[in-house]
Formats: sequence, C-alpha cells, structure tokens
Amino acid sequence: MFRKFAASTAILFAIALPVQADQFAVQLDAPFDGAKARLMETLKVSEIEAFSEDSAHYIVLDAPNEAYVEAFILAIGRQAVGLNALEANWSNSSMQHLSIAQRLGFFRAIACEFCSS
Repeated sequence: MFRKFAASTAILFAIALPVQADQFAVQLDAPFDGAKARLMETLKVSEIEAFSEDSAHYIVLDAPNEAYVEAFILAIGRQAVGLNALEANWSNSSMQHLSIAQRLGFFRAIACEFCSS
C-alpha cells in the first residue's frame, strides 16, 4: 500500500513541478519564421527570439537541455550550423538594452553533434 502511495506521489510531483529550462542559441542555415505552438509545447521548447546578424541566422530557445533543442531543430526541418549556451538570461531587461552584436558576446559555443560542419 505504501509503495503504491509513494509511486503515485512521485508521479504527481514529476508532473506538477516545472522543468528547469536553459537558454540556447542555435545558428540556422536560413531565417526562422516560427513554429506551431503545439509542436513547441510537445517538445518543451519555447522561442525567445529569432534574428539575423551579419548574414547569420539565429533562434534563441528555452529548453530543458540540448536534446530537446536537437529534436526541435529536426522537427522544423532546418539545419543547425552551431549551438550556443547563453551566459546570461536573454530575456532579462538589462540584456534588452544591448545591441544584438553586444548580446552575441554572451554566447558560449557548445559541442553540437547534430550541427552541420
């Protein structure tokens, strides 16, 4: 009886507690024009911003980890050129006052097995 209660409690906590997300910037092969909300919800990914800078195209995402980012990129049918973790919260009001070029300084390149070379 206790095991059943403990198991159901663990499942409830797993469902009720939010997933800790990290922010990632993916350099894409072409501009990103958005994805369906249902796809993003299913993959536990949310778009923060999509932009182009110096002929490079980026999308900044909140995702639990790199595997979710990879699944999202594959689902939208785009080719990733590079993957970056963000050193600062892209959505933070202090970041909003910086130009895109200045904000790129907060990118930290990380290994990307699904990126094209």
